[in-house]
Amino acid sequence: MSTERQLLRRSLDALEDVFYVYDERGKLVVWNSRLGDLFDLTDEELAGMTPPAFFVETDRPAVERAVREILAEGETVVEARANTSEGTIRFELTGRKLAGDDGELLGFCGVGRDVTDRRDQERRLAAQNHRLGEFATLLAHDLRNPLSVATGFVDLYRETGDGTALDRVSDALARIDAMVEEMLLVATHGRAATDVRPVDLDVVARDAWAMVDTPGATLDVRTDATVDADEPRLGRLFENLFRNAVQHAGPDVTVTVAATDGGFAVTDDGPGVDPADRGRVFDSGVSGVADGTGFGLAIVRAVAESHGWTVSLTEGSEGGARFEFVVSPCGAGDVELGM
Repeated sequence: MSTERQLLRRSLDALEDVFYVYDERGKLVVWNSRLGDLFDLTDEELAGMTPPAFFVETDRPAVERAVREILAEGETVVEARANTSEGTIRFELTGRKLAGDDGELLGFCGVGRDVTDRRDQERRLAAQNHRLGEFATLLAHDLRNPLSVATGFVDLYRETGDGTALDRVSDALARIDAMVEEMLLVATHGRAATDVRPVDLDVVARDAWAMVDTPGATLDVRTDATVDADEPRLGRLFENLFRNAVQHAGPDVTVTVAATDGGFAVTDDGPGVDPADRGRVFDSGVSGVADGTGFGLAIVRAVAESHGWTVSLTEGSEGGARFEFVVSPCGAGDVELGM
């Protein structure tokens, strides 16, 4: 091998991205070592593979369309997911047609770049932007009512000197303060969790239970699993779920915390939630109690999303509310079941 060819080979192998060249039949003919490393394939196995063969089945049609676009338009960019030795990766794939001096098709080349983290960050940013939009709406709407109440009773006090009017003003201001604090918590807990370490679900759950006013309620912890999480945020998640159970299921509710195949669940033995209302319980400002701020479950969702988890509300085996948390493979948390 000449010095120039060896230099080119080493340069391509030094790339963190995947480099590939396909011939006019769409068969792989040149690649760098990154491709073989990611798919754990030998040079003999890679030779002649087609572009769709590397990607998950649902994304193969998009790759096939991209190849046709290269031949028709001269270039393309497409995203597709592949199962690799480093897990599932979302690639941004470029393609550019290669032609001879006489215009004859020689094939096409391109680069595959890992954009998994970038897309995850974009999704988190989109979720945060959505919450900011919710905040703006709530500030314009929900705060207007207690402000009007406070203003009205201030005017009444000026007219009559009745001191009880100031009590109503104080109540309205306290509600405003609570709503603002909850809004800030949603915004804070919605940021990506960075201080993540293994924590015991049972310990965090019991500590959170002690922080909630539950004189007649019962906590039943049926797991000694650990989860990779930001412990203060996870504690806040449990506190809000426990408080929600007491408010909606009654002071004598029993709340169960247990591990699941995909994560963990918090279930109560109360009346549950109407299926028609389950899709909106995590929205900011939605409350089923007269003096609620409507941010308790919004904070639960924000904490889950900050860890890369998903949360859903279903029905427990006894008909109560069941909050299920699924730890995403790409997220910050992983559940390790205890013995």
